[in-house]
Amino acid sequence: MNTHVDFKIAKLLKEKGFDEQCKYCYERALTTQIDPESNEPSGPFGWKKGETNLQSGFFVNNYDGIDFSNDNWYICSAPTIAQVVMWLYEKHDIWISVSEYLIRPSFYYKIASKKVPYIDVDTPTEAYSAAVEYCLTKLL
Repeated sequence: MNTHVDFKIAKLLKEKGFDEQCKYCYERALTTQIDPESNEPSGPFGWKKGETNLQSGFFVNNYDGIDFSNDNWYICSAPTIAQVVMWLYEKHDIWISVSEYLIRPSFYYKIASKKVPYIDVDTPTEAYSAAVEYCLTKLL
């Protein structure tokens, strides 16, 4: 699992306090910069608003000496999926497992957590409501 999470998940991880060292980061342009030589929003000194790039180099979210997010750029770490799975387990006692269906070529996931108590309720709606409330108040 050497695949990096996508930008959407990387942004959520930064917001949720993911601060592990990463070898890659995403840079997203918050403004447009015109390249003075070509007069276009591209080239060595230009970029388009919303442009997102995966960059190599040591990075830690929200660390003053490394995270240079500002009015022009939003920067967040781009960890691998394996790194995020281990962070969830080590920091939050949440374990994600993925399995393949034997009948058809697709996959499913399960989430387990020591923090999620067993709750005995009468209906599926009550169970979903209790689980959602617990996640929103205790896990996130």
